[in-house]
Amino acid sequence: MNTIRTIIFFDVDNTIFSNAEGIVPDDTKRLLAELSKRKDVTLGLATGRGNTKLSVIADVLGFFTYRVLINGAVVYRNDEIIYDQPICPTDIDDVLKCVDSSVGMVGLESEAVNVFDERVALGMQEIRGNVPVVDPSFHLKNKVYQMWIFTDHATDLTTIHEKLTKFSLYPWHKGGADFIYKHINKADGIKRVLDGETDYRLICVGDGANDVRMIEMADIGIAMANSRFPELKEKADHIAPHVLEHRLYAFFKTLNLI
Repeated sequence: MNTIRTIIFFDVDNTIFSNAEGIVPDDTKRLLAELSKRKDVTLGLATGRGNTKLSVIADVLGFFTYRVLINGAVVYRNDEIIYDQPICPTDIDDVLKCVDSSVGMVGLESEAVNVFDERVALGMQEIRGNVPVVDPSFHLKNKVYQMWIFTDHATDLTTIHEKLTKFSLYPWHKGGADFIYKHINKADGIKRVLDGETDYRLICVGDGANDVRMIEMADIGIAMANSRFPELKEKADHIAPHVLEHRLYAFFKTLNLI
């Protein structure tokens, strides 16, 4: 009889990585290390970050077989890219023309902003990682998979989103958000990487607006208590402890998931 594998996808920010503390908690490192040793478990990442910004989880990155990056725009199985969907440069030009705000352009290995200001500085402080270069023509020389838009208020993001009908909006702090093609998301990225897999149970863990779809499609969806998105918690089967509590290992034990 075939053994049913458990495949677990973790978000990064404020899920396995504590943004406020700038660390992967030791408790979480223990969880990932033990899970990675089990023959019936395979681990995956599902994050809005690209490769460069994964440096903040360098200590645990080797535990993950699958990587769904930039909200599903780039998908790895082991170290092989199996899906790659950049934004058309003309669509980026349209955004730069219609948005009176700082715009970030996210490549797989680097990022740029058209203007660096206080709003960008606040956003970069929130997610930690390398500071983007200032290069308004970055998209003409590099593949761009996602845009960041930085404003003073969350309501400004909603107004901008109403103009940008090709894109989904995923806010990550009060004045910052990811903008990505509507057909790109973490859930679809996970489906791509698992295409052809059989006899598995899927667990997804996250805290953000960009995690709703993957939590909804999982056999077991887990939302972090620190999530500020009610819809995510409503879709989840379980609520994990706040990232600052450093109790993810104990939580998985309680659910007999380890």
